[in-house]
Amino acid sequence: MCPNCVLNQASLGAGIYIAFGICGLFFIIAMVGITWAFKNGEFEDLESVKFEMLDDGEDETLAARAREAIERGRQQMTESAG
Repeated sequence: MCPNCVLNQASLGAGIYIAFGICGLFFIIAMVGITWAFKNGEFEDLESVKFEMLDDGEDETLAARAREAIERGRQQMTESAG
């Protein structure tokens, strides 16, 4: 219980319903947002985003070099493991 409720000996009453209602509203908003993101393909290509943040200009050379280095490392790991 909250300190004010204890001191004033007030019950939670309608406040608990309001709190649950607000939580429910946030939950519904989150579910709508996640559904919208999946429908619009926001979660399609999660790998390229980490390389795109390296680019400062329009030539995208840093991202391409980083992507190639990661792919080479993955190939070397699979060759050494298998």
